[in-house]
Amino acid sequence: MMNKHINIEDNIFVLNLRIRMIQDLLILDTDTGLFLQKTLDDLDFIGSSLNYLLSHLRENNRLIERDEQFHNLLETEYQFYEALSDIDHGEGNITSNQYPELQQQINLLLTNSQDRQNTIKDTISETKHLSLEPVVGYDELHELLSR
Repeated sequence: MMNKHINIEDNIFVLNLRIRMIQDLLILDTDTGLFLQKTLDDLDFIGSSLNYLLSHLRENNRLIERDEQFHNLLETEYQFYEALSDIDHGEGNITSNQYPELQQQINLLLTNSQDRQNTIKDTISETKHLSLEPVVGYDELHELLSR
């Protein structure tokens, strides 16, 4: 099976739009009966999509703008976490206060988002550390030049 090209930047952009749409939904006076289940499905979709993108980025060491995409993904995670927190503690129509049955799902999504944020931060830190190390060590360089 051929490796499929994934445009990380465009996927992150669309996920950001979806998160902003949910944040707008939480501010507006919408009919919860129409939007509750769809919003929960969207939150699950966003969470699983963020998992997928993070996994793909971590596996793809040769991606040219990899570090930039990690930063973009981290910003998206912050936005997602904020939207989830608004549902968890907010005052809109779709909140854990209004619907206590949401509490478990929102807590799981918050925990997963926090875990991904930590993984991204660790990966960015590792990448910076690796880029500071010489590609060829002193002994290797000396051996290559002495031939």
